[in-house]
Amino acid sequence: MKFLLVSISLFSFIFGQVSFTGNVVSSIGESRNGYYFNESLINTQIQFGRFNNWLQFEFSDPPELGREYNGLRKLRLEYLNGPLQIKLGDMYEIWGRGLILNSLDDQTIDRDSGIRGIGIVYETDAFNIHFLSGQSDYSMSTIYSPGYNSRTPNYTTTHNLYGVHTEWQLDSHLGGLTFLQSKEAHPVNTFPEDTLDIKNRLLGAHYIYNNSLIDVYVEYVKNWSTLLNEENDGFTNYLDGRALYGNVNLYFSLFSLNLEYINYRFGTLDPLNRWNNVDNYGIIQHFQNPPISGVIGSTTLINRTSHQTDFNNEVGYKLEILGSIRDDFEYYGFISRSSRSNTWFINNEFEWEKEGQPAILPQTDPAASPYKAYYGEISGYLFDYTLHTQIGYSYSEDMIDLAYYSKTDSSKSMYYTYQSAKTIPLHTSFTFSNGWSIEAKIETQWLKKGIWRFEELNGNIIADSLISEFFDVNENPIGFQQNTFMSISVGKSPNWTMAFTLDKISTTEPSFGLDQKDDSSNSLESLLGLDMDQNWANIEFVYNVTSSFRLSLMYGSLKGGLLCANGVCRIIEPFENGFKMGITAAF
Repeated sequence: MKFLLVSISLFSFIFGQVSFTGNVVSSIGESRNGYYFNESLINTQIQFGRFNNWLQFEFSDPPELGREYNGLRKLRLEYLNGPLQIKLGDMYEIWGRGLILNSLDDQTIDRDSGIRGIGIVYETDAFNIHFLSGQSDYSMSTIYSPGYNSRTPNYTTTHNLYGVHTEWQLDSHLGGLTFLQSKEAHPVNTFPEDTLDIKNRLLGAHYIYNNSLIDVYVEYVKNWSTLLNEENDGFTNYLDGRALYGNVNLYFSLFSLNLEYINYRFGTLDPLNRWNNVDNYGIIQHFQNPPISGVIGSTTLINRTSHQTDFNNEVGYKLEILGSIRDDFEYYGFISRSSRSNTWFINNEFEWEKEGQPAILPQTDPAASPYKAYYGEISGYLFDYTLHTQIGYSYSEDMIDLAYYSKTDSSKSMYYTYQSAKTIPLHTSFTFSNGWSIEAKIETQWLKKGIWRFEELNGNIIADSLISEFFDVNENPIGFQQNTFMSISVGKSPNWTMAFTLDKISTTEPSFGLDQKDDSSNSLESLLGLDMDQNWANIEFVYNVTSSFRLSLMYGSLKGGLLCANGVCRIIEPFENGFKMGITAAF
């Protein structure tokens, strides 16, 4: 009896000190164009005293993006005791602003740059030091490696790394130093004997100043990469680079200003190899994810025309303004510009060659692949905060890739990929006193896209125009494509929401390797009499079974296209004439 009482007391004490939480996210979908997925993620958090344990299980056959996996995907054990913290397992860390280390797990674009190993953190008010050591395996989908598939990775690199990040605080000033080294196994192709051993080193320093009127952040990074020399079993110099990032925030009584500047030269690749991370190495690493000079679009159509940042070689700036018109209305806007640091041309040996000194400000010459964007919006509430409205205007122009540029004393010939877009997003919602609400989102966009041709002979311009990739029904080229995205939803808080979404284009567009449009329309498109080649319609129902359990059902089609996050963009395949079901539960 005494043993039983002791056992019950011990059991009660242990489990009285344990906190257990978690969530489940499960989704399944199938479309007529062969897009099928079935995946579940289970996260658990167990806290016991100074210990915290995170486990993530994945069961996917296959997932919506990525390789199929069944079992324990991630695990981490943390110990916290005053200023000391120890982490074992899978870690996602950011040091400074991410110029050296910013590991993340973004499942929307299937990008996982986590590190499995050990991390030790010691933090006080005046000083902190972070130490990290572990392994990072990074997989991606790339056309530069055999077996390309837009949904499944076909290329993987492995990094064994360690690093130290330190910071010192003195009044309003903070300074820091960072060092990180990785030994990389870099497959040139699918043959194991062609794997290269590369040592990458990054050293950086940053400075921060804060007060009530201004914030300043500056960070400089130098990188060195060396390649293993098999003849003498040593490393030889291969490549080095550098990066500079600056941020200034100014705070006024009615508005604030933010200015960001980037100058990245981790590796300067010619236009032919600019995005080839397979045959080029010693450049930007996957566990880096520095800031960008632009803004990733928060609306559907603006996001599809986002700029793909070249983290290896890009110089740019962004100026943002945010302020209030009155208590319930505010405005926001930004100007963004960027380009490569050098212009490029094809020399007499028919090879790409860069010219001039690296620029410290964005260039406008198309041979430097410039980009610019402007955006402004006004948002606010009316009628006692029951009506919310937001309207904006966006313009972007992107000379994406330089395809050809040759010049002589008397002539110039240039071809480059061009894209520009004007977009007007409108968002409005109304909330009734009885819990009902209605919301509408409408975006209209005028998109130009194609190859820009420039020809000059003896000082006379022969051609300077866009060869559009858009055609009308008679296969005649047209100047632009008009895109419309519309979403209307009705809901009863906190129980349910139903939304209808329509994605419409004015012309049939080339697929560029994407899944072809299904040759049969879904029931929604037939009911509304929509052209199946130019419309994607779906309806979604979300029901909150309880405060911690949500069920969603979707039927119809999704257009797909470019999806950008954290400066990285990926093409998402269309989802044609199918269904999706999702479950989210917390416990």
